[in-house]
Amino acid sequence: MKHFKTYRDFYILNYLLIITYYLFFNHLGIDIESGIMFTTYDSTTYVHTSNEFYKLSETGFSNFRPFLYPFILLIVLKGFGVTALWLMQVCFWFVSINLVFHSVKIVTQNKILSYTGSLIMALNFSYIGLTMQCLTEVTALLLISMLIYFVSCNSRQFASLKFFQGSLFILVLLSVLKPVFFLPVLFMVIIVLPFFYLKEYIKAPRKIAVLLVILSPLFYQIMIMKVKYDTFSVSQISSETFRNYLLAQGVKEIDNTTWEDARQKATGFTSDEVSSYLLDNKGIYTKLYLQNLKDNLTAFPSFLIGPRGFIYTGLGRYMTITNTVYFCLHLIFILPLLYILYRILRKKQWDYYFVSLVFPGVLTCYIFLTSPVSFGEGDRLVITAMPAWIFLYTLVVNYFLKKSKGKSVGIAD
Repeated sequence: MKHFKTYRDFYILNYLLIITYYLFFNHLGIDIESGIMFTTYDSTTYVHTSNEFYKLSETGFSNFRPFLYPFILLIVLKGFGVTALWLMQVCFWFVSINLVFHSVKIVTQNKILSYTGSLIMALNFSYIGLTMQCLTEVTALLLISMLIYFVSCNSRQFASLKFFQGSLFILVLLSVLKPVFFLPVLFMVIIVLPFFYLKEYIKAPRKIAVLLVILSPLFYQIMIMKVKYDTFSVSQISSETFRNYLLAQGVKEIDNTTWEDARQKATGFTSDEVSSYLLDNKGIYTKLYLQNLKDNLTAFPSFLIGPRGFIYTGLGRYMTITNTVYFCLHLIFILPLLYILYRILRKKQWDYYFVSLVFPGVLTCYIFLTSPVSFGEGDRLVITAMPAWIFLYTLVVNYFLKKSKGKSVGIAD
């Protein structure tokens, strides 16, 4: 009985999660097999990359797919089969939601907000659907949940090397999983490190060795790209995606041509020609960018895939409505968040609550604002931001709840 009381929240939460996943899976009425896990073109590219990535003499999809997820596939899929891959991603689903629960609880000390945030995440059926797909999103959601949990546990020590190095390590893993996270790593190393943590490294030079170990997965990825493709980069997927989606989208509208001709023209531009073309047609591209952003945030759940066509019935409508509700939440929370940050900045004081707001806030904005480069992939392009914005919004609600009771929240009061 004492053990149950101590871990009551853990048991209650996971009991609810088991029921949620079981009801969803039972509704699908499917068996986990290759026809389900590999329904998308992207999933097959990850498998092909796992076959050739570590053979330095072979080229293929590894110029677009960094090594981390193919490495996981090499171990799990090759060693234990499709069912093991699904079970691993189900475990990632459970762990990520538990991490969000405890992240909110640590900072807010509010169980209601903790349960609310974790259940919002659990009831996102697109996320459950992705556990049955051989794609990187579930792993990315786990890593971002780990990052949010790390920040919540260590935000009071944000000036320490432990905070910087722990955050950087998770971002490095994200960058060799999804190249879009390479820019946050660069920002941390080029801007954050020199301005806020360089003195700490000067005081403890041995910590530089730890920093190099943290960056080693990134060095390995860059080395692979240099050896196999003679390019000094993490991946070529960003350029490829930009040219074949947003840039070609503008070409198609401007030239009133077909997608095939638009993509052929877009991929044939030099870098200078791309810059000039964007500047000459900045109005059209601004419109397309904003439209893609809205479409991605309110997207149809195209990765709820099953053989019975359920996507067109209840679950599909549910997630379409849910994504629209999310979109409204994002708009609603802009002003309250800016108000809190204004109060903190006005006092020129920084504490754990400020860090707990800024870190997930910047991460959420980054994921959202980079998503319009692509389109037509359902809510997959923005779903990885879910742990960050759930954590962020519960902190905003907690701030106003405590303020209404006359209690302080960090230095913002």
